[in-house]
Amino acid sequence: MKLRTLTLNGFSMSKRSFRVAALSLGVSVALVGCTQDLDITNPNQKSTDAFWHSSADAIKGINAAYNGLENNGTYGRWLGFAYDIRSDEGWSKSPWTDLSNFNKFTQSDYNFEPSREIFQHHYQAIFRANQVTDLVPGINMDATLRSRIVGEAQFIRALLYFNLVNLYGGNIPLVVAMPNPGDFPPSSTEAAVYTQIEKDLTEAAAVLPTSYSGSDVGRATKGAALAMLGKAQLQQQKWAAAAATLAQVIAMPQYDLVPKFADNFVEAGDNNKESVFEVQFGDETMLSSGVRGQNYAKMIGACGPGFCDGLPTQWYFDQFFPNPSNRLVYDPRLNATLFWNRPDTVGGGDVYGQSFQSRYGATSTDIYWKKWGEYYVPGDQNWDNPINYKVIRFADVLLMEAEALNESNQTAAAKPFVDRVRTRAGVAVLPAGLSQAAMRAAIMKERLLELGLEQERWLDLKRHGLLNASLVANDPEFSFFTNGKSELLPMPQAEVDLNPNVKQNPGW
Repeated sequence: MKLRTLTLNGFSMSKRSFRVAALSLGVSVALVGCTQDLDITNPNQKSTDAFWHSSADAIKGINAAYNGLENNGTYGRWLGFAYDIRSDEGWSKSPWTDLSNFNKFTQSDYNFEPSREIFQHHYQAIFRANQVTDLVPGINMDATLRSRIVGEAQFIRALLYFNLVNLYGGNIPLVVAMPNPGDFPPSSTEAAVYTQIEKDLTEAAAVLPTSYSGSDVGRATKGAALAMLGKAQLQQQKWAAAAATLAQVIAMPQYDLVPKFADNFVEAGDNNKESVFEVQFGDETMLSSGVRGQNYAKMIGACGPGFCDGLPTQWYFDQFFPNPSNRLVYDPRLNATLFWNRPDTVGGGDVYGQSFQSRYGATSTDIYWKKWGEYYVPGDQNWDNPINYKVIRFADVLLMEAEALNESNQTAAAKPFVDRVRTRAGVAVLPAGLSQAAMRAAIMKERLLELGLEQERWLDLKRHGLLNASLVANDPEFSFFTNGKSELLPMPQAEVDLNPNVKQNPGW
């Protein structure tokens, strides 16, 4: 990976309660996969000699790292396709043929926009975090604040590497310091990447506060670092370690389930007590300050208000019904997750100010994603959607704890955590006396219904060895899945061409 730099002229980081400014900041960011050397010197560009001298510089630097989470390739757009639409939850009929093929595990162009931008934008944000971890320790400032800022950067870096190792595998370069000109970082290994993730999160948890107030609400907390550490341990099947880590988060009094499941996915529910970490987005009025909105609802949302480039599978829809032939009895979370033609409600529910039936026809059997959309705003879905993306919810923590306990042969101890999530959803608790296998299936089903379109299904399938071509029974697009290849995205070809030390992923 040959790293080149450009100047980021500055931006504010977020919105409303978390409007932390990085205005007039010149930060060098990693531009991965660039095809051309730019030997142009900007006389106004700030350098490390002129910057990184004060606590204000440190805050601007960490805000730049947070801002990197908003990009298309991080949490702004494409991860929803890579994690959700490519799983058996989703499928694509996009008229953009290359995007449709991307969701069918087919890429003729390894520099195709989603795959390239996920890789590139993750490394850009990692480079910003690396500047913080390298340079903030040398600033003469309040020691507690300095440690906190470095911990925030370590959390962000670990989160980004977690996505990279799960989508591109262990071949990714592991860069945890500012590069020198001409560096060509080699491919790493999955074990080495996870070791770094665990190190970053453990160190971050030791210095991050349990909560923030005022304009700092939304920054990474101790609970966020521990939850992400537990998630990384779970993904590696370190069941006992994950259970111990996640139990610490559950014991923190600031976290709980909100009474209504649907309140997690509207703007009024941003930064609520169920949120462990979320990416702070803004609407179109904040673009001039460098804050953008998330694009999931525009790209994947209902046809008309959105482009419906990603759709729920029929199999996923059917999972909400105890008896798929009876549409009158279903899991209540369905109505916060999907748009569908409900027989128990005249009009079939509201779709951006119109009934489902008036938009799509009285007999329509279409199904669309509703989660993350501004469905309560008449008209079209804006590109820049201000609803924050919740990377980790407390419900996910509870279900991860249940899974870790069950896989550690503590099946009875797992049940209360699943029941807590089910009770909030308005469905009956699990029956007593389930076997470990039955509990495993129940947890997988619960995660499916609770966490749809939340970037979890791909990880769940991978963790349990179920990510393979046999999923064609759930999703016909898995007929294009090649075992031993399709589990990973291809490394962008520009990256392979520029860096002789980077290997292409198997089968590509």
